[in-house]
Amino acid sequence: MPQEQAPRRGYLHEEFRLFHLKDAAMERVDWHYHDFHKILVFLGGHASYAIEGQSYALEPGDMVLVPRGAIHRPEVQPGLRYERYVLYVSSGFLKRASSLATDLELCFRRAAQDYSYVLRPERAEEMTRLPQALSEALAAPGYGQDLMCQSLLVQLLVEVNRDLEDHRLRYVTSAACDEKIVSILKYLNLHLSQSFSIDDLARQFYISKYYMMRRFKAETGHTIHGYLTEKRLLLAREKIAAGTPLSQVSEACGFGDYSTFSRAYKKRFGVSPNAPIPKSPGPIPQGPLD
Repeated sequence: MPQEQAPRRGYLHEEFRLFHLKDAAMERVDWHYHDFHKILVFLGGHASYAIEGQSYALEPGDMVLVPRGAIHRPEVQPGLRYERYVLYVSSGFLKRASSLATDLELCFRRAAQDYSYVLRPERAEEMTRLPQALSEALAAPGYGQDLMCQSLLVQLLVEVNRDLEDHRLRYVTSAACDEKIVSILKYLNLHLSQSFSIDDLARQFYISKYYMMRRFKAETGHTIHGYLTEKRLLLAREKIAAGTPLSQVSEACGFGDYSTFSRAYKKRFGVSPNAPIPKSPGPIPQGPLD
């Protein structure tokens, strides 16, 4: 699916939402990304998950961390069981729920920085306890339900980050990937502020330009230009929200000039860069997307 044909799926109208899904079959899902973070806890069946050019064979109890903006898709054979919890959570909520000492987005940021997205506990039930408690709380309306659900979500993320620091969770090595394309993806994400051409990239990685473009599209569903533009615009959005002057954002995010940046920004977000960024949660889907 081309970048320009809306690879983004879903819009968040709530701060978070949890689904418990037991598909026996599902249609093929194309490469896409979300404007919110996603956690998938695999409960059973047969499935792999592909993120940013890497494919992971899942085992029951595995947790998949999908940071906002990360391109991904499930890989499930039709007719096979695929049971999981899927949690969508807005970045804005995690920022507001964090403290000066505790950054709840840390696990997502680490996943993006380290290019490692799947966590495996020693025992499968360790990953399912809190999602199950959150699912039960969401299904039980009554006094304090909102605070109960928020506290369970915060507890889940605190435990994930603690377990990562204490090495009670281990990162799963991808089962398959095109190492050259993964290296290119890492390079692109580390150099979003720099300007370079497709020819420059091909020379740096000692690869045919046209072969690189074909393999990149096959492994990510995006053109290199489309991928770079989207990542740069998401970075620009974060910098604007953090108060970076617009005069600095364009250059800091790799756009050649402000007019090019402004056109791309307006096409992507529907408003000019100087428009206020809403502080309320961004759009969340009513149903699961993948």
